Amino acid sequence: MPRKRTQSAILKSERTLEQKQAVNARSRRLADRRYRRQLKYHNPSNAKEHMAKKRAEMTDEEKQAAKEKKKRENAAHYLKYQQDILHKKMKKRAEDYIAKHGENSFWSDYPHRTIHLRKSLADGSPSAKVST
Repeated sequence: MPRKRTQSAILKSERTLEQKQAVNARSRRLADRRYRRQLKYHNPSNAKEHMAKKRAEMTDEEKQAAKEKKKRENAAHYLKYQQDILHKKMKKRAEDYIAKHGENSFWSDYPHRTIHLRKSLADGSPSAKVST
């Protein structure tokens, strides 16, 4: 069943070449304005001035709230980065296990407690290193 055309689609298809060019020119102008506004804050000196003005207008409570928000955002970014590192380490550990024991061996990513015996334990002394 064919889709019904909306009124806006009909009007769009009936535009003349001059109207299409005018719409495209307006779109380009607006995009250029957005880009320049965004670029204004990407310049480090402009951004510093802008933030200094903003901070001067803030109350102490707003400054404290902004500090806490920044702290939360930094913590979230750090955790996101750590998750990526942990995922890569776990993947490497699994690949090493498969390379050593073969693909049909049992694999679990549960961290088993293993005991590494030192040479002194072989002599009869009771020291052993436990790691996870």
